[in-house]
Amino acid sequence: MSLVVMMVVVKVSQEEEVSRLAEDCSLADLLHFDDTNNDGQLNLNEFYTAFSKLYSVSVVSLDKALEVNQVSARVGDNLEIKCDVTGTPTPPIVWRRNGLDLAALNSEDIRVFMDGSLYLTRLQLVHAGNYTCHADRNKDVVQTHILTVHTVPTVQVTPHIQSLRPGEEAVMSCRATGEPFPKVDWLKNDEPLRVDIPHKYQVVGNGTQLRVRNIGYADTGAYMCQATSVGGMARDISSLIVQENPAPTGEQQESRVFVFHDWGVAVYEPDECRLFHVIQGTDVIPGTQEYVCGDKGTNCSWGRAINVAERYIYVTQPRLDRVLVVSVPQMVVVDVIVTDQYPVDLSYVPNLDQVWVLNWRSTKDDGIKTIQVIRDASQKKKHHTVHPEPIDGHFDLVENLFVPSTQDLGHDFRYAYVTHTNQRGLYKLDLANMKYVKTVDLTPYNCVPQHVVFSSLHGLVVMDCQEPVTGRRTGQLVLDYLTDAVLSHKPSLTGEPHVVPDSSLAVTVDTQDHVKIVVQKVTDHGLDYMFDVITTLNVSDVTFFPSRLTHSYDLFAASTDKDDIFFLDLHTGKVEMITGVGRAMSADLAQWRNTNRPIVSSGVFGRFMVSPAEAAIFVINGETRTVNCEIGSLVHPRLAVWRMCRLVLACSISTWVVGHLEVHSRKKSHNSPSSAQLKEVLVAALEDIHLSVSMSSELFLYGKGWLGDQQATTVNNTEEGGG
Repeated sequence: MSLVVMMVVVKVSQEEEVSRLAEDCSLADLLHFDDTNNDGQLNLNEFYTAFSKLYSVSVVSLDKALEVNQVSARVGDNLEIKCDVTGTPTPPIVWRRNGLDLAALNSEDIRVFMDGSLYLTRLQLVHAGNYTCHADRNKDVVQTHILTVHTVPTVQVTPHIQSLRPGEEAVMSCRATGEPFPKVDWLKNDEPLRVDIPHKYQVVGNGTQLRVRNIGYADTGAYMCQATSVGGMARDISSLIVQENPAPTGEQQESRVFVFHDWGVAVYEPDECRLFHVIQGTDVIPGTQEYVCGDKGTNCSWGRAINVAERYIYVTQPRLDRVLVVSVPQMVVVDVIVTDQYPVDLSYVPNLDQVWVLNWRSTKDDGIKTIQVIRDASQKKKHHTVHPEPIDGHFDLVENLFVPSTQDLGHDFRYAYVTHTNQRGLYKLDLANMKYVKTVDLTPYNCVPQHVVFSSLHGLVVMDCQEPVTGRRTGQLVLDYLTDAVLSHKPSLTGEPHVVPDSSLAVTVDTQDHVKIVVQKVTDHGLDYMFDVITTLNVSDVTFFPSRLTHSYDLFAASTDKDDIFFLDLHTGKVEMITGVGRAMSADLAQWRNTNRPIVSSGVFGRFMVSPAEAAIFVINGETRTVNCEIGSLVHPRLAVWRMCRLVLACSISTWVVGHLEVHSRKKSHNSPSSAQLKEVLVAALEDIHLSVSMSSELFLYGKGWLGDQQATTVNNTEEGGG
């Protein structure tokens, strides 16, 4: 029957001289478009289907008032969007985002139903943007749906409690996040604060800080930072106690920084710049017969180091083919994870509790790398690695792995990207299932991605491209994270891109001819140019530090060859230079593609940054933009990782309890405290700071909530030998 049909088509075409129905269309095109089983022939059903499409006429219409539809939803919602394009007979509906057919995505959270509606599940910020729908075979009548996704605001304050004398000044800081950005207000005891009294209250910036001058007993109370938006309202409380003999609250304790150098690991307290703990390279790893840095007399080999859930620090040792796991509270190595040859890069995915390892398999960056995954990374257990699904049967042709970093807005990214040597494109990787789901072709842009960063706001993927083989730079590409469609290509904009932690800005550092820092705003349609700064400083590394005037960030940059730190206010363009931070280590001594002068920020409420130099580390106060101290006697400090304490009160309670627990244990000789004993210790700690019952009730409830986790941590540490 198939043969007869094709003969009839050819015969009719020849006899009636209609071989060209249109300038660009022939009957032979039926095979191309309607041969659904790809057997090179049209069977009778395929033939009838083709001509029913050809001769059916559908009148398509759309009310002009409905051409643009505004849709709003909240993160986590499920959303159905109807298409208002109609026709007789009812036409099939095609949904697109950035020109791509959404039905072809095969995504779990984006589905097109038979009735023409679009269904989005578990909405995230990356889903925001424009969606269009039109009738199949008629792209002229189009409806555009503009989806806005908002979040519930979040608020954090510090300190949570402080005790001061009459006449002193109280300072409280607040950080708010949310999309859209919320309105920030300060209240006292649930009532609006009289900020119109300038000699008493000063609100800095847009609510980032509250100063209460010349305090008296009447100023005792609960000060609330409140954030309000269409997504809802959030509050956090900073309690102020005014008394003649204020008790220490422990709120001044800073986070600690772990510094990895050629002879081991040093842990410092940055405020007083004192050495807190040392792990020697010649120390024996507990439970093994191995040294921390291999054989005695051998310098330590450090690749990358990352903080995992504030419990552990994972650090690669490329020359020993392993990853060390350092317990943050115990400050000892608690696990050794064997990997493929020369493990270097590490990435942590908090929502999946995975650490991804990129193994170079050589001392050089030759593009013959492998990828391994460490699961349950923050759990107390013996860990091992697994390989994700190979690409085309090959585990060892990886050039680079790009895993999204954690951002303030709390988006959980589902995908990462992988590149292969000299291939102009990306492989999209499902992180949860460790499988590749898609290939993204970047051949039209001659792009082999060198650096890739992600913005949870509006779902942008920003990459720096270069030509294969020659390495010639080919500009910056911006992709849509959902569809992988290219949103923009800027051939003249080159350099490594960075996205600030709140996703509001993209900063590109171009060091090719001269150092130029380009700042762009993240928008729903891509990146919009704001300003650029040209500097004579040869930038080695950059970090983002919380702004004092906004709820966003400023940029600090270290130099490869000068003893200066560069400061840039990302909202005003103001530039400053911090001098006297020591010379960087020689670039020849940098290993594993690390910079010879890193700079690392301590987080949202941290006051400091650290920058290793030739034989010392410099602690820089980010608030005052001054050098806090220089800590010497280090041999080539290479990496620095902060123990970030997001809830300062939790650290304070931890300090009190640990101190009281030591005393309690010495008195009663308990090896592992019971729940009742822990409660006794907590009560004693609270009593020692002399809080009144009314002011300590909230703190005590806070401590009780913390106690449940701390009890488990204490018992686990005791089992590991930490106590």
